[in-house]
Amino acid sequence: MKNLQWFFIFFVVFNSYIFAQIRVAVLPFQNMDGDLTLNLLSYKLQDSVATVLKQNDSHGIDYVIIPSDSIEYLVSQFNLDPTNPQYPTDMWKAVKMMNADVVISGTFNRKAERILINAYIYDVKTKLAFPEHQARNIFKPEDQVMESVSIIVKKLLPGLKR
Repeated sequence: MKNLQWFFIFFVVFNSYIFAQIRVAVLPFQNMDGDLTLNLLSYKLQDSVATVLKQNDSHGIDYVIIPSDSIEYLVSQFNLDPTNPQYPTDMWKAVKMMNADVVISGTFNRKAERILINAYIYDVKTKLAFPEHQARNIFKPEDQVMESVSIIVKKLLPGLKR
């Protein structure tokens, strides 16, 4: 039994070095508007971006998306609220525990009955956004907001290549 346990540990460690993947955390988008009726959009955008990234991981890019339930657990443990102005700084505490290599985070705001969305990919070590891989100033009518997900992924996906 002990030999089997050691083999399993060796197998996991060996594979993590040989098949090193970029660990990606897609965080809930921050509601900059303050309108509580838009809070659900924070999680819809998070889930949709993560889902589309999972569908694209077969295109020669070696990354793995951290499961949203793991992120939700840490968000609840740290009592993080995407409507709170302290959200970005507090979120880095939770990101450390995820062992992520990169983080995808974004904001949205209602302007003139449209939603303005910005999304960024951050390097966890430096906490800096990748300047060439940003989805900025996506402006959609409220009923077409989810169409922005494909635009976000298209602009951020190259940042996951090493």
